[in-house]
Amino acid sequence: MNLNERSIYTAACYCRLSRDDEQDGTSVSIETQKKVLEDYCLSNGYSVFDFYCDDGYTGTNFERPSFSRMMSDVKTGNINMVVVKDLSRLGRNYIETGRLIEETFPESGVRFIAIGDDVDTSRENLDLDLMLPMKNIFNQYYPADCSRKTRQALKTKAMRGEYIGSYAPYGYRKSEEDKHVLEIDEQKAPIIIRMFEMAAYEGYGYNKIARILSEQKVITPSAYQAEISGRRFEKDPYDWNLATVHKMMENQTYLGHTINGRKRKISFKSKRMLKQPEEKWIVVENTHPPIISEQLWDDAHKRLSSRKRVNKLGDTHIFAGLVKCDKCGYALSYSNQKNHSEYFCCNTYKKKGKDVCSIHYIPYADLYDIVLADIRSHISKAQRNQETFTKSVLKKLGNSSEKNKEHLKNEIAAAEKRIRELNDRFDKLYEDRLDGIISDSKFKELSSRCEDEQIKIKARLSELNEQAGQQIENENNVSKFIQEINRFSDVNELDKEILNRLIDKIVVSDRVKENGTQMQQVRIIYKFLGDLN
Repeated sequence: MNLNERSIYTAACYCRLSRDDEQDGTSVSIETQKKVLEDYCLSNGYSVFDFYCDDGYTGTNFERPSFSRMMSDVKTGNINMVVVKDLSRLGRNYIETGRLIEETFPESGVRFIAIGDDVDTSRENLDLDLMLPMKNIFNQYYPADCSRKTRQALKTKAMRGEYIGSYAPYGYRKSEEDKHVLEIDEQKAPIIIRMFEMAAYEGYGYNKIARILSEQKVITPSAYQAEISGRRFEKDPYDWNLATVHKMMENQTYLGHTINGRKRKISFKSKRMLKQPEEKWIVVENTHPPIISEQLWDDAHKRLSSRKRVNKLGDTHIFAGLVKCDKCGYALSYSNQKNHSEYFCCNTYKKKGKDVCSIHYIPYADLYDIVLADIRSHISKAQRNQETFTKSVLKKLGNSSEKNKEHLKNEIAAAEKRIRELNDRFDKLYEDRLDGIISDSKFKELSSRCEDEQIKIKARLSELNEQAGQQIENENNVSKFIQEINRFSDVNELDKEILNRLIDKIVVSDRVKENGTQMQQVRIIYKFLGDLN
């Protein structure tokens, strides 16, 4: 290549380093990468447009700020060359990395160079180099293997009762000698004790506790964490809310127990976290000093529980926590006036007025009769003919007929069989290429067809498995619901146990006039099954 050819390139020097890469012997710091790329461009006569550095970003996805900025410059034509130290710096997702190198960059007129892997898209027959996709696959294997080993190591620590959370819970700090050990934070622990005492001995609920903490200018957990981490906190540092207080007062860490495994990542390629069911939590008792006693814990939760059931007159309020407004989503508050008129109305309306929500008024007796009649109706149907009830509910939930289910099962089996056939076909094509039976170009053409078909079938298989999984989940949910209603043979009146076992929530709409008649919708959302009406 002569000097004139060399000088026509304006290069983007891309660098990346993540925490996973810190353990990788082939990776080097951002500054070192920049020096390598700068020296390479200088020695080859390429003009450097800019350095694009993503420090602390994983290579398993491409949601990186500097990478996005670089691709924007590719689209606008500011650069026509991308240079990286090696392929793993560009990415560790072999499908997306391969698409960039083989499709996106060439279509944009961009030359790509990976110095350490001797990859240069201007080189002839690069598309026949089988080592290029293999290197990308190996680059993806590394973070996958690291993720597996990390999960196993963290599980081992959790089983030993070591604390593996990123931050210590409010009221604790991590020991300087061992970050997996919790120590009491003498500055914040009294706040935890005060919260439980307000509930246990003063009868305050979560909302009032939050309001008192805000009024007393007590710093919130998130603001305190930002403070000790040296980060800027944009929100009000004293804005406590019901959800925060509730979460803290349900946290058994304050009893001296270590609880791990409440959430898990979907995969090493995703940052999304899923909540784990309580039975999958890893709980090890008495691992660190408790902030509160078992007695205070029990007293607080007993009082919080009783607050939900008893109104001002000492009567039992069985619908507590279940009745919701269809407009704002918040609870309807229960009122019992001096004339003994009991009713529900929207709590948001009571507090903030008609500009925010409407009254959603419904008499207690009306709601009671509606719910009792609906529960009796479903119990009667289920106990009269369980099979018919099950089929009816499954149909409402979207389950297919037995004939369609068999068709779904056969389609899944056919897709799995075709994927196996394509794997075998690819292996045969590869052997034929090695034996010289087919040319490299023919191998690439045929193997590309196999891969395209396999991608489509795998996508379809994923949809089919999701449908089958949903149908199984629906069947299990109907079975659970029937188990619950079988506890009650003849329901003539409602109580809190019946409501809490069967109902998730009751959604009440506002009254509207239709054809001169006042109408009001009440939707009963049953546990496991949703709205059966």
